[in-house]
Amino acid sequence: MSAAWRRRMPYLALVITFALTIAYIWPALTESSSARTAALPTPSPSPSAHGDGLSDSHDGYLMQPVSMPTTRGAARTVAFRIVAPDGTALTDYETVQTKLLHMYVLRDDLSGYQHVHPELVGDTWSATIGVPDGGSYRVYAEFTPRGRGVLGHPTTLGLAFLIPGDTKLAPLPAPAATSDDGELTLTRMDGVANLLEDRGTLLRFRLTDRSGAVVTGLEPYLGSLGHMSAFDSRTQALSHVHAGLALATAGPIAADGVLGFHVQFTGRGERRLYLEFQVAGKVHRAAFTIFVT
Repeated sequence: MSAAWRRRMPYLALVITFALTIAYIWPALTESSSARTAALPTPSPSPSAHGDGLSDSHDGYLMQPVSMPTTRGAARTVAFRIVAPDGTALTDYETVQTKLLHMYVLRDDLSGYQHVHPELVGDTWSATIGVPDGGSYRVYAEFTPRGRGVLGHPTTLGLAFLIPGDTKLAPLPAPAATSDDGELTLTRMDGVANLLEDRGTLLRFRLTDRSGAVVTGLEPYLGSLGHMSAFDSRTQALSHVHAGLALATAGPIAADGVLGFHVQFTGRGERRLYLEFQVAGKVHRAAFTIFVT
């Protein structure tokens, strides 16, 4: 064997060893890669056809923050844009329940509920909210793009913001049959009965005054007899329903003092309900906890 070949032998041995090593471990590498790929979770679709406010994007629309609260206070600004599927800011909306966009605010312990109607200036929505304590909050925006029609599903998007510092969390109240705001009492007519998952139900509430007399002067509020915002205690997912048909007339209606909401909840567990209605020109609010089984 020539001296040149003897000098090359160590390098040749290294190449052969490397090739044999790769041939030995390649099946294990490809199997591991396939397993990792197969283990990747598949994104779950939203349980709601119109979004539940747990994501900043749905159905091609994006809720883009402009200014979110960072400190507590009685008047803090929330500002955001809605970006359309084509990447431009959405500025054309259907008027639904007398407004172009409905905004809700809630802390993650299901307290601090607010229902406000921001103002659209240019391409940006803005509103003032109260932030009385620390914690994690979520802002929900419910809207219907122009062209979908007022009877189509609205789109509901959400953004979270965090207020640092000591926080006094509120425990979720137990189910109760009545809710009293100091002036009026709303009574759930089926008591504290559990609702069945994925079962359509008519929830009925009777309104009475301090004397116990039925209040017969329910008035239209935002185009409906009443509004219910229902939040899942585990996820904060929002569903919003209305009492009765949208009404264009003014004046006292619902002479029996009863509000009825058709609901159907997916997923077991507790829900926190916030009901809003109007009597004698004043908007009242009631809150209930229900259990879905």
